[in-house]
Amino acid sequence: MASVLRQRVPCEIVVVDDGSSMEQAISIRRIGERFGLRVLGFKASRGPAAARNLGINASDTQFIAFLDADDVWIPGKLQAQLSQMHTRGQGFTYTRYANVSGTRVRAMPAPARLRRDDLLRNTAIGCSSVVLSRRFIGESRFPEAPDEDLAFWATLLGQERTAYLAGGDIYVHRMLGRRPRNKFNAAWRYWRTLRDTLHIPTPEAMTHFIPYAHRAARKHWVPLIRTESSRRTIGEPT
Repeated sequence: MASVLRQRVPCEIVVVDDGSSMEQAISIRRIGERFGLRVLGFKASRGPAAARNLGINASDTQFIAFLDADDVWIPGKLQAQLSQMHTRGQGFTYTRYANVSGTRVRAMPAPARLRRDDLLRNTAIGCSSVVLSRRFIGESRFPEAPDEDLAFWATLLGQERTAYLAGGDIYVHRMLGRRPRNKFNAAWRYWRTLRDTLHIPTPEAMTHFIPYAHRAARKHWVPLIRTESSRRTIGEPT
């Protein structure tokens, strides 16, 4: 929340508590009261798709952005995206992001634009980097899927729409901590999303899966960021 409040952009902040423990729920409510935030939630966890949909339905703004609880926005993120979206009439933008694990900060590559087939072969969009216009979203919502983000972006893009990179800087840190990342499980979720949620026939799904797997492997070889500015810590707002 501190990283959101440092954006210097007037916005409505909706916090969705997806069935946290009683102690965590009390802490979240206190944070909401302290900073004047709307806090909604479920008594039992219903997963990220339901949580994000609750936030979308409860808000009433022209643009919608997402921020997972373990991620951080770098100052200037919203300004960069909203300025570009207003100027160019874009409905879907994303930014570059970096995975942070302990002292390791690794920047993820991001193309200048993505259409549906590009997305299915790349999966370069981090949820916490996205800003969407409400008109672009329409009645669509996150589906219950192994990889709900990918399914939602693909549904929104359809066959004709485009998502655009905003700014050239890294604007999101995904705070992975030191937890292990199971690449096999990630690939399996991706495959089940293609087949079971998006209902893509197996031959076509394979044309997406092969370049996806190649790019996923290459991400392990991107250089670590070693500049101090890239490791900045977002402190508590004043």
